[in-house]
Amino acid sequence: MSINILLLSAFIAVLITIIILNRVLLIGSLLTYINSLHYWHKKRNFRPRRIILVRHGESEGNLSEDIYRSTPDAHISLTQLGKDQAIEAGRKLKKEVLINDDSNENIYVYLSPYLRSRQTYEGISKAFSPSQIIKVREDPRLREQEWGNFLHPDIRRTEMEERKKVGDFYFRFSNGESGADVYDRCTLFLDTLFRENMNGQIPKSDNILIVSHGLFMRLFLMRYFRWTVDEHHQWRNFKNCEYCVLEHDINTGSYELKTKLEKKKSEQEE
Repeated sequence: MSINILLLSAFIAVLITIIILNRVLLIGSLLTYINSLHYWHKKRNFRPRRIILVRHGESEGNLSEDIYRSTPDAHISLTQLGKDQAIEAGRKLKKEVLINDDSNENIYVYLSPYLRSRQTYEGISKAFSPSQIIKVREDPRLREQEWGNFLHPDIRRTEMEERKKVGDFYFRFSNGESGADVYDRCTLFLDTLFRENMNGQIPKSDNILIVSHGLFMRLFLMRYFRWTVDEHHQWRNFKNCEYCVLEHDINTGSYELKTKLEKKKSEQEE
């Protein structure tokens, strides 16, 4: 076989390889484009209309820190005022947030497993028909920042003062969590929330209601809107039964914060 025939064979083999690779790359690019269109379609059309975050009502721990000496944080109950706040929050949500919608608008509920969060939802739910509630789910990732089991009030007060100096994102309670740990939980929860809604793993809902805790709410917003730590630290904590609303923009597929947040008046404010 002459050298010319060998060179021609090699050239043809290279040419065929290039053609095959180009087709593979073309098919890969086409599949990537189709997947992006599919994701964009789901992002615009499958996400809930609103995400509503609610802090629990006034608890026994908000009144007196002595309760932390003998009662696990997860078992601390609402006060009577806290229960009344929850009922009023349900009325306000129905009147102010759902005012332009018909009575068939539904709600999918996620709860912190802590007693005060579950009691808060019980009060909120009184404003809505049972047929509007698709499902109620407890999710441990929505729990309060862990303070470190039973604490003497003096130790708790000392750590709270240290926390103000360090900042609630980085400060870690003895035998407990830092705000950064809670941030990681928010990240995992958000991934689950959008995956389940966009992939049809749960029934399509108009509203997502999340009943949780003040720090979790702020870190949820920080994670979704990609705030810096300094930006997070500038916002005042939510009051008992205060809520914030994120609304879905169908043009972008993303959520916009509709609730005006308040900045801290000083670095010492929670």
